[in-house]
Amino acid sequence: MKKILKLLILPVVIVIILALYSFAGRRHVSREIKDIKISFTDYSDPFISEVNVNKLLIQKSDSADNRLVEKLDLNKSEERLVADPMIRAAEVSVDLNGQLEVIVEQRLPFARLIGGQSAYLDSDNTIMPLSSDHAALVPVVTGFESEFQDEIFDFLSYVRQDELLNVAITQINLDKKGNATLLLRSSDMRLKMGRLRQVESKMANFKAMLAKLEKDKKVNQIKTMDLRFDDQVIVVKKEE
Repeated sequence: MKKILKLLILPVVIVIILALYSFAGRRHVSREIKDIKISFTDYSDPFISEVNVNKLLIQKSDSADNRLVEKLDLNKSEERLVADPMIRAAEVSVDLNGQLEVIVEQRLPFARLIGGQSAYLDSDNTIMPLSSDHAALVPVVTGFESEFQDEIFDFLSYVRQDELLNVAITQINLDKKGNATLLLRSSDMRLKMGRLRQVESKMANFKAMLAKLEKDKKVNQIKTMDLRFDDQVIVVKKEE
């Protein structure tokens, strides 16, 4: 008798489960987007506004402009956002209350490029256009050409990890051969680097000489510091 009862109960349980799934499915299909919440991983440099992010979300029929969750393609929404040159990554989701949640990671500029084009070089070594919403406070690179891009990126990556250099260096001027002259924030002294190679040893020489000049209170007397040669620093004083 118990076996028969179990056999009778099993189909009933299956029917109930299927009914619940069907109800949940119909509820999901008819669920509407109630609100859109846009947030950024970093609010310090707003290269793209929430308004423009929202415009990217509602451009197509599969987008947030269609209020039914069923017709919203989250993957395509993310792809649409990441296709924008200001956006590095994006995550789009819908919570149980019908709120569309968008998290945007913007690209991070390393330098402002002036030369063959006017743009930024970002943290992925990618050319990034200028923003109409915000200007980044980053070193300026003049005379930029694409053939020097990797050297510039490696140098800037090194500089950003060094507290002193990151604050001190404001501009990198390149000649046609890629030889660099650095401009400093707190001094009109120029640093001649040659090509941006062997950076670690050149910067070590610069720091050692700078410390000596500061100790002797002679920094403001120096016109140029030449770091192009191995294991030596050539200092040229200003004309009196």
